[in-house]
Order: sequence, then C-alpha cells, then structure tokens
Amino acid sequence: MAEPAGARIDVVVPDDDRPTGGSLYDERVAAALRGLGREARTVPVAGDWPRPDTTARRRLRAALGAPVPGRAVLLDGLVGCAAPEAVADAVAAGVPVHVLVHLPLALETGLDPQLAAALDRQEAAALAAATGVVVTSSWAAEDLRRRHGTEDAAVAVPGTEPAPVATGSDPPRLTCLGSLTPLKNQVLLLEALAPLGGQAWSLDLVGAPGPPPWRARVDAAVAALPDPARVRVPGPLTGAALEAQWAATDLLVLPSRAETYGMVVAEALAHGVPALVPAGTGAVEALDGTPHGVDPAERAGAVLDPDDPAAWTTALRAWLTDPALRARWRAAALARRRRLRRWSDTAHDVLAALEAPARAPS
Repeated sequence: MAEPAGARIDVVVPDDDRPTGGSLYDERVAAALRGLGREARTVPVAGDWPRPDTTARRRLRAALGAPVPGRAVLLDGLVGCAAPEAVADAVAAGVPVHVLVHLPLALETGLDPQLAAALDRQEAAALAAATGVVVTSSWAAEDLRRRHGTEDAAVAVPGTEPAPVATGSDPPRLTCLGSLTPLKNQVLLLEALAPLGGQAWSLDLVGAPGPPPWRARVDAAVAALPDPARVRVPGPLTGAALEAQWAATDLLVLPSRAETYGMVVAEALAHGVPALVPAGTGAVEALDGTPHGVDPAERAGAVLDPDDPAAWTTALRAWLTDPALRARWRAAALARRRRLRRWSDTAHDVLAALEAPARAPS
C-alpha cells in the first residue's frame, strides 16, 4: 500500500543557529508533526540565505532530493524563495515542495531597492513553481495575494507552549524581543521612552545583534535617554534565561515595521503579558486572536503606528500612570492565554496543506 502524502516530511531550513521566530516555528512544527505520528526531520542547508552562492544552491538541490513515495518537503521561504530554479526543478521531478513563507524577502528593511526588487521577483517565481504555499497568518496570505497574486496560500497560525503566568517587576519591565535590525525598529521605541524619564520603568532589548550601523543608532538612542542605565541589551536569550525574562516582564513592546504574525506576541500572551504592537501588520492578528479585529476596549494592549513615536509615548505614559488600564490589559491577556492555539493545532494545519491536491502550475 502506498504511503499517504506527508507520511514523511523534510522541513528544509537555513543552517543558522541564531534564534528567530522563523527558526522556532520550523523547529516546533517538526516536533509537533512527530507528535502526530509523522516521520518529520529538519534538514539544514548552509548558505548566505537569501543570497546564496553556487555551493549553497547545490546543497539545496541535494536536500530537496528525488521523489520518494509518501515524502513531502516543507521548505523555509528564506531558502526556497531565493532559489526558484531549484524549487521548479524539484517539483517537475515529482517532489512535492511546499514553501513556508515567514516574511517576504523584500520586506527586510535597509535593502538596496534593486536588491529588494530582485528578491521580490525570485520569490514570486518560487511561489508560482511550488506545489503549495504555507503562511503563518491570514494577514500574510492577503499580503502574498497583493504582492504576487498567490491566491491559494494555506494558513498555519503558530502555536504556543504552556507557560507560567509572569509575575512582573518593580519598576515595571518592558521587553522588546527581536533581532536588533531596522525591521524591528528599536530606535523608535527608545525615542518614545525619552520623554518618560519621570516615570518608573526599565527596558530590555532582547535579540541577536544586527548590522553594526543599526546597533550604533540603537546605542546612540540609549545614550540620549535621561537615564541610559534603565536599558539593558543582553543579546539573544533561550531556554531558562528566556523564561526568566518572561517571568520578569510586565509589557511586551514590539514596534516592528513589518510582522507576518509576531510569534513573540503569542508567547507574551501565553505568560499573561499584554503587548503594544504595530498597526498594519500580522502582529495585530496575533494580539487579537482573529484577523477581523476586536473592540479596542477588550484588547490585551494597543495597536500603534510604527512610524509615530509620539503615539507610543502616549500609550506608554497611559499604561505607566493608570493602574486601571494596566489591570484591564492584564485581565485581557490572561483571557487570551486561555484560548491560545497549541503547536499540535499548527501541525494539523500544515498536514492539511501537504495532503491537499496539488495546485495547477502557474
């Protein structure tokens, strides 16, 4: 008897040990698929993704392999969207390749316009060639439809792990969790906090170091604060250190210029921590638990323009000075915590995408 589609799944990922939302998703989905009885493994591919050289492209072709009954490939978009020819050749040979888009390549800020346009074209070609496309939110599916005309992307919203409720800190601790890059927009957050020197707070910028010029701007913005010692930059945290960070956090602050979902928002809610998130991004869907929005009075935080530091100042001042507002956001976060998805839910969505009939070639 032939094995069913998706009985064996290779999750092909970039070979990069820096923790990111995308790498966490890949890892957790593979584990959850194994929990559902599927043979799932992660297959790292070394290279400077999404700008691979010939050697990296050759490694990717080897990872995609030849057709095997029951085997499917879930290909991280950071790799797959940069190598459309490899995707097209594998699919033509009979390998089911489903591209998992965490973030459109051209959305990374600070790219040369010509490079961004080239990455966008490569991505469009890879998605058109793939057996299927998987995204992490309804917002991301709509973004790909507008960007590339992708009409049939399957949505597999990230799950969460059960987590203890955060106890918080005194003074209140703000956590911004994400790589120190222009995309994550930490400088806006520091500008927003500059007028709030009269209030009690501390801020931790947790994440992998990014481009040196951006780190220099972050350091300058910290130095311009009335009390720079309130800000810590501990680098990336994982395991027990990250859990300790969540335990001490009172509010997540995420001023990113783009988010397809914002797994860190769901992670905050799993700890009962409310969040400030950027308007016009998938992080709103993560905060609200629906792509259709909620009554702002019932939201576990607030949605703010990532280009308007004054709006962030106003929201932060209100949260720092209004105990009733803080209590309301905390109660809303605890309510969302009880309704969060688990990674097994995500794995079921991924399996449904892998088992769906192959779409017609574009």
